[in-house]
Amino acid sequence: MMNEMQAGLTPEKLQLFLAGLSGLDAEEVRKAKLLFIRNELSQLKAIKTQIAGIGVAQGCFAIIPIFWPVLWIQRNSMNAAVNLQKEQIQNALSVWQNDLGEDGRQMARELQSL
Repeated sequence: MMNEMQAGLTPEKLQLFLAGLSGLDAEEVRKAKLLFIRNELSQLKAIKTQIAGIGVAQGCFAIIPIFWPVLWIQRNSMNAAVNLQKEQIQNALSVWQNDLGEDGRQMARELQSL
């Protein structure tokens, strides 16, 4: 599951996406970019939901002090994965801000609320 959380918006994933845009007109490229970012936001929401579920299980283990270091490491790792995903989405929004216009600004606000 941690690999899923760390997958994120990798340069490879972004390059494959951009390669698929060749030959499309400007409006189709814009729509594809919007959909791509929306999907990444959905993935981030799903990751945060998974983390919340894991947090419940961690709470059960937290009553036993010997698990505290492991739980701390897990929590930091999960938070790092979320922060990485947020930064990658923000980077894509920044690069594509002129293409995405107001829709991009709306998605940036949504990202900030997560």
